[in-house]
Amino acid sequence: MDEFKDGIPFAEKLKALVNEGKIDEAVKEIGTYLNLAPEEEYLDKLENIIETVSILHGGRTVIRFLIENLIIDIPSLLKNLSARDPIIRYSFLLLLKPMCENEMGLFLPYGNDLLKSEDPNVKEAYLQLLIFMAGGDNKIDDDSLIKTVVEKLSDDREYVVEKAEQALKLIGKRSPGMVTKKIKEHINSHSDDQQLKETADEIIKSLVSVDTVKEIEEVEETEEIEEEKPKKEEGAKKEPTEEKKEAPIADKKIVFEEKDKEAKKPKEEKKLPEKEKMAEEEQIELIKEEEIDEDLKKEEEEIVSKKKDLKKKELELKKKELELDEKEIETKQKSLDLKEELIKKDTKLSELTQVEIELKNKEIKEKEEKIKLTEAQRIDEKLDTTAKKEEINDKSDET
Repeated sequence: MDEFKDGIPFAEKLKALVNEGKIDEAVKEIGTYLNLAPEEEYLDKLENIIETVSILHGGRTVIRFLIENLIIDIPSLLKNLSARDPIIRYSFLLLLKPMCENEMGLFLPYGNDLLKSEDPNVKEAYLQLLIFMAGGDNKIDDDSLIKTVVEKLSDDREYVVEKAEQALKLIGKRSPGMVTKKIKEHINSHSDDQQLKETADEIIKSLVSVDTVKEIEEVEETEEIEEEKPKKEEGAKKEPTEEKKEAPIADKKIVFEEKDKEAKKPKEEKKLPEKEKMAEEEQIELIKEEEIDEDLKKEEEEIVSKKKDLKKKELELKKKELELDEKEIETKQKSLDLKEELIKKDTKLSELTQVEIELKNKEIKEKEEKIKLTEAQRIDEKLDTTAKKEEINDKSDET
């Protein structure tokens, strides 16, 4: 977030607005900031905003307003994320975890549409958000949404099936009856799928405990009552057949005697199956807790592994940046070396030129001196000749 507004860094401006309680103004500023961002930078900028705002007092309110005003559009966000690296996608989803746990109502309405997306990464991303929602203190009891999640157990992609399984185990903690019912319905319509049956059995086993058995039984009883109602109504409308009217009295007496014997059985005999059932339930609960602990450990290991991968990638990027910087420095050094060589060559050339000039000057001076000497000799010769001539003339005159 290196953009500036009125000479102030955007992050600082945003923090100041939130701290002052100017939530609406902060939301408008973020909207403008994101709208101006190029498409390829949108997710990075959004991530920076969530990181900056989420730690502030009132930050959750800002993010809620951004989602409510469709500045952060959940379907578009998940579709954009689907194209990113899975590690980056998961890291970004982790930023939304507190919002999923505390503001579940903002994310649930998009569930059915996103889980029916053709893009498996979108389905996986929304299932992860559901895991965050169900992992808090939230109860998800949307009949239609649970049905859609159960349908993902038959998805073509294994990682989507795994996320659906995790989500149903967590949702089933608080809505075991509904989850069990929807799973059974789905199995009945896919009776040939053995793998689905095994996965479904594992989920149902994880939901069975002393606390949840009653709710599961209540849902099943309600379902049975609803199924029997039409049958009873049809039976009531029909007139009793002659066979029923003429049923022997002896048969009726046998039935009453059997019921009477059942009622007179010792209470201890009735309690024995209940004790066995309680022991089984306790054992199932222990198994369930162990399975949940293993699942949590696996998730924690995955997160640690993904964080390590992210750090490795960051280090690789930094290493590449350093290599690029080194190459740039080497290139600059080479250009400087070339310049120095050229300067040296120019200097040598200038030195050579100076020597040549000096030599030429020397030659000229020597030539001048030779000329002067020659001229002097010629003049001397002329003077000697003239003197001799005068001597001869003087002698002739004397004669």
